[in-house]
Amino acid sequence: MTLQNSFNKHIAEQDDSYIFGSIANPVIAVDHRGRITIFNHGCEKLFGLTYDQVSGKLVSEIIPYTGLIKVLKTGKAHIGRKFVLGNALYVANRTPIIRNGSIVGAIGVIQEITELHHMAEELKQVTRQKKVLESIFKNTNEGYISINSEGYINFVNNAMAELLSLSPMDILGKHITEIVPESKTYLIQFNGRSEQNQITYIGDKKALVSRYPVIENGKVEGAVSKVVYQDLDKLASMLTKNKQVKTNTNMPGAHYSLSQIIGNGKSITKLKDIVRRVARGPSTVLITGESGTGKELFAHAVHSHSPRSNGPFIKVNCAAVPENLLESELFGYQDGAFTGAKKGGQIGKFELANGGTIFLDEIGDMPLAMQAKILRVLQEKEIERLGGHNTKKVNVRIIAATNRDLTEMIDSGKFRQDLYYRLNVVNLNIPPLRERKEDIGNLVKHFIEKFNQAFNIQVTGCSEEVLNIFMGYHWPGNVREMENIIERAFNLVDGQVIEPEHLPHYLLKQKETFRQPLTEKALPALLENVEREALLEALEKTGGNKLQAAKLLGISRAWLYKKIKQYQIDH
Repeated sequence: MTLQNSFNKHIAEQDDSYIFGSIANPVIAVDHRGRITIFNHGCEKLFGLTYDQVSGKLVSEIIPYTGLIKVLKTGKAHIGRKFVLGNALYVANRTPIIRNGSIVGAIGVIQEITELHHMAEELKQVTRQKKVLESIFKNTNEGYISINSEGYINFVNNAMAELLSLSPMDILGKHITEIVPESKTYLIQFNGRSEQNQITYIGDKKALVSRYPVIENGKVEGAVSKVVYQDLDKLASMLTKNKQVKTNTNMPGAHYSLSQIIGNGKSITKLKDIVRRVARGPSTVLITGESGTGKELFAHAVHSHSPRSNGPFIKVNCAAVPENLLESELFGYQDGAFTGAKKGGQIGKFELANGGTIFLDEIGDMPLAMQAKILRVLQEKEIERLGGHNTKKVNVRIIAATNRDLTEMIDSGKFRQDLYYRLNVVNLNIPPLRERKEDIGNLVKHFIEKFNQAFNIQVTGCSEEVLNIFMGYHWPGNVREMENIIERAFNLVDGQVIEPEHLPHYLLKQKETFRQPLTEKALPALLENVEREALLEALEKTGGNKLQAAKLLGISRAWLYKKIKQYQIDH
């Protein structure tokens, strides 16, 4: 070796010494014989020995547990090997030094990870706690939603998403006022104060909500809202019923509120909003719509959301009561009013409804003579019992319903015009199911949940083909017909999914009919063909019993007779 090369090597070794000496991590290196060549200040501090004490000595004598010897033998690196020294935890990376294809030594770099290990353990604990909390939030019936300081949603649980009729993915990242417009005054106030048990509407439901600020470093960074109770109207109805049971077990009340009317399509949502406003006043309401659309549910809802909700809700089906008994049914009778009259007389439905609501269903089937007497009740707010001579004041709100065209009946002299105007102060027209097909999915889900409980089985849904059939069907019997069809399917289903073979024959037949090119038949003819087939099948199944056939189809007996006449069915 020349003098210049020797000098250069000496300078290079000095540079290496300075570099390794400046590294805070302990660094140790050995030559091919396992003798220590590098032992920096970090190693001196860690092992309590100086470089002069260990230089040139076998590393196995200084650090018996080191893996550098194995690295020399195998040429394979050891990465991330942990060891404990004293009360501290370390990790070592050991790699071979290779020159011209031969192993000439090995080097190890050590890092203390005690603090990192503690942080990792804390992170694991936090992660476990996070999973526990997520599980609690996921499975609780209470709705939770949180927002950042700008009002954007950063967390929502399943209960809240279900209450909003959306999926969590459709909610996260959106502004709170976009998802819950009513939240402006209840969920997004950043004054740093908690607000508990605030009443607000979330969708169709009147909910009880509490809100808590999220504070970080003394600054409000957002808010968390918790739905304490999802449906106050339902709770109030339950409490009212319990109160009524304690005070008067014979006082009937409404069974449904708006939250129990299935559907969030545009038409039904608008109708529910109208009901909510109309219910607050005293005006008479006329509910119109085809048979099976749910007119009675809306009558119940008007009463449930009104100031009269604590009072009785009395229903009278004007088509079901014989004409000669209807007057005594509505107004009651005095002792001895007629042969067979109950001793002491009988209270009528209007008196029973005093302080509440009377629901006159099928008002279009009421005889003309009775119409005049109903008109008097509306005008004078008083009734007179059959066989009596004294009048009695009643405080009753009248809700009437019909599936008939009353204006047409007025023209034919079958319905009083003056009564029509008295009844039709507020008109609620319930759309047929074929005009609100966006609600079919929710209705199917509702009835499946209902019959899962009744049949004690677990049907998960309908096949795509069944849903397509439902979407293409005309639904002459409306929601009631759908309920009957799904109940029928529950009697036949042998798995977890309702398939086409579980549906009535006429539904499958209409599917084939609608497959025909539209040039072959006009749409009215197609619909008439479906209706006629459905009528024939129902009459055949019930042996010609018209009442049972009407129930099977989910329509009224009067409507059945009308259709039999229209299609000239011989039964």
